[in-house]
Amino acid sequence: MRTVEKFTDAFSANVAKGMLENAGIPAVILNENTPLWAGMCNTDLLSIKLAVNDEDYSEACKLIAAASKAE
Repeated sequence: MRTVEKFTDAFSANVAKGMLENAGIPAVILNENTPLWAGMCNTDLLSIKLAVNDEDYSEACKLIAAASKAE
């Protein structure tokens, strides 16, 4: 699995996950329930990560980039 994008809120991560899944790319959200205090030691722990299978990484990156430009 590879991280496609990092988010600061679960809503945005879930929207992106749904977009990928609608395109036929299975996706997983990581760190969705990490407590906020965990970031005091490591800011990367605060990131909500969207991950896909290695073979879907390139296509997922293209879709995420296209969605970012559309906003």
